[in-house]
Amino acid sequence: MGLLIRNSFILTKAESSYGTDSTPSAADAVKIISMEVNPIAGDRVQRNLLKGFLGADRSPITNEHAAVTITFEWSGSGTAATAPRFAPLLLASGMNETLGAEITGTATAGGAGSLTLADLGDSNPASDAYLGFPIEIISGTGSGHKGIIIAHNGSTRVVTVLPVTAEFTPGVSSAYRISARSVYQPISTFGANSSATLVCVKDANVHRIVGFRGSPALSAPLNQYGTFTITGVGRYQTPVAKSNESFSYGAQAEPVPVTPSHTKALQFQGFGPCAEGFTFDWATRSSFRSLINCTPQARITDRPNPNGTLTIENPAVATKDYFSSAADNTGGSDGVFVVQQGTVSGNSSILFMPKTQISGDLSFSDSDGIDMMGIPFTALPKTQNDETKLVFF
Repeated sequence: MGLLIRNSFILTKAESSYGTDSTPSAADAVKIISMEVNPIAGDRVQRNLLKGFLGADRSPITNEHAAVTITFEWSGSGTAATAPRFAPLLLASGMNETLGAEITGTATAGGAGSLTLADLGDSNPASDAYLGFPIEIISGTGSGHKGIIIAHNGSTRVVTVLPVTAEFTPGVSSAYRISARSVYQPISTFGANSSATLVCVKDANVHRIVGFRGSPALSAPLNQYGTFTITGVGRYQTPVAKSNESFSYGAQAEPVPVTPSHTKALQFQGFGPCAEGFTFDWATRSSFRSLINCTPQARITDRPNPNGTLTIENPAVATKDYFSSAADNTGGSDGVFVVQQGTVSGNSSILFMPKTQISGDLSFSDSDGIDMMGIPFTALPKTQNDETKLVFF
C-alpha cells in the first residue's frame, strides 16, 4: 500500500555540536504544512567510456546527503519569552536566539510617538538595543497605547515608537512595559545550536537527518496565513521503518491570518502604505561539502542578498515618492521595514529591518481597478548581523 502524506510529521531539535544526534522526542514535534524529503541527493560521476559498443556506464553517487524543504505557519509559542517550537529550524538557518525578560520603567518625558526611558545610570542600554521591540504604556498618560520601537538613542534614552494602537502618546511619569520576548537575528559564525537533527516521519518510513542547515523564507499574502519555508541539507542516513516515533504538539500557537485585524504597523521607509502583503527571503547560502580528511557537513557560507517584495497601492508622489527612492544611489532613502503579526500576548511577532534599500525595478499590476506597486527591497546591515530581527512576544 502507498504511504499517506497526511500521516507525516516532523521532530526537530537543535544540536549541541554539529552532526551529533540531539535525539528529538515527541515533545519536539512541529506542526507543518508540508515536508519534502530527498533522502539521498548528491552528484553522479560519469565515465563515458569508449568500449567498442553503445550503452551506458554505471554512475556512482558522491557527496551523498539529504535535502529537505519544510513549510510551517507564522505563529508564536503561546507564551511570551518562550521560544516557538520551530525555533531549532531558525537556529539551523543562520540565526541566534536571545530570550529577554520583561522590562518596566517610568518615562521621564513623552509625546506623540516618543518616550524617554527611565535613567538606569551605568546600566542604560546602548543605542539600538531595543530596536524592533514591542512597548506598551501600562499606566498614566497614554495608558493602553502600544507600539514598536523603531529608533533608540542610548545617550538621550529617547525611543521613537511606531503606534500599533490608534496612537502612542505617553507623558511624564507614564509607566511602560517592554514585553518579554524571544529574538532571532542573523549570525556570521556558527557553533553550538547552529544545526539541527530532524526526524522526518512519512507514514511508515522514517528519515533521520543530522547536521541539518538551511535558509528561511517568509510569505505573508493578504487574507491567508503567513508561512515560513526552510530549505536545507544534512547528512544522509538510510531510511528505516517507523517504530516508536510519536508526536506531542505544544509551544506553537494557532496562527492568525494576514488581515487588517491581525497585521499591524506595517511601515516601509517612513510610510505606512495600504498593502496586499509581502515576501522576504533571508537568502542564506548553504551547501553540503564532502572533502578528503574532513567530516562531511552542511555549511552556511553567505547571505549575500536578503531580499523581499512589498505589494502596495501605488501612492501619489506628493504623498510618498518611491520613484526617487528607487533612483537614489546615496543611501539617503534607505529606511526601516517593520510589521507586527498578531495582537495577543504569546502569539504576536515583529519582523524588523533597520535599513532597507529599493533594489530592483518597481512593478505594477491591477487589483480591483487599483494601481498596485511591487517594491523589491534588500535588507542591509546597520552595523553587523542586524539586518533583520524576528521578535516573538
